[in-house]
Amino acid sequence: MKVIIGIVLVLILTLSLGWGFSGQDERIWSWTLGNRVVLIDAGHGGVDPGAVGKGQVLEKDVTLAVSKRLQALVQQSGAKTIMVREDDRDLGTSQGLLKRKREDLAQRIQLALDNQAEVYLSIHANSFPNAKLTGAQTFYHSDSPEGKLLAQSIQQELNIMTNGNRVIKGTQDIYVLKKAHQAAVTVELGFLSNLAEEQLMATPEYQQKLAVAIYQGLSIYFSKQ
Repeated sequence: MKVIIGIVLVLILTLSLGWGFSGQDERIWSWTLGNRVVLIDAGHGGVDPGAVGKGQVLEKDVTLAVSKRLQALVQQSGAKTIMVREDDRDLGTSQGLLKRKREDLAQRIQLALDNQAEVYLSIHANSFPNAKLTGAQTFYHSDSPEGKLLAQSIQQELNIMTNGNRVIKGTQDIYVLKKAHQAAVTVELGFLSNLAEEQLMATPEYQQKLAVAIYQGLSIYFSKQ
């Protein structure tokens, strides 16, 4: 039995390394996500493309790609993942775009509630008139201590993985953070308004880095519970 367990552990560790873990990242490998329920919300989708980069990269495509990579990492750690979307769609049904967007956001929150998610990870990409701005940044609701802890854990790993220096930001303006019934954060993966970062976010290698960083931050958060 000990031999079998040892073989299984080696196989799992090998898989984790194949997903992008090496060096100091190995310190994160743990069972802290076992049996947890994590909702991963790939922002936008369907009729809503989100931000559009200078090179025409769509936010909805980047968020979905990173979310799928994150799903694989979280699942291999023994957690249950609830995916808001796994393809290019939204959750609204109305013809009017404004009403449809409201329905879409409400359905995302309800999905997390119905599945008793312990964490709500909202994945987005940023855009700003100042094209010089770069870097991944994590937002939390300013009245949520758990959200702040989750944001700090993820931001720390994002900065390490991407050589960034962004800090977390509390807000009361983001709908999903206001309405979520669990620890919730919005992770802005970078700025599509910066051409270099837009091109970077479109690559599988960088998408994997972002997913690994979020996963590691999530693992750190649960280890502190």
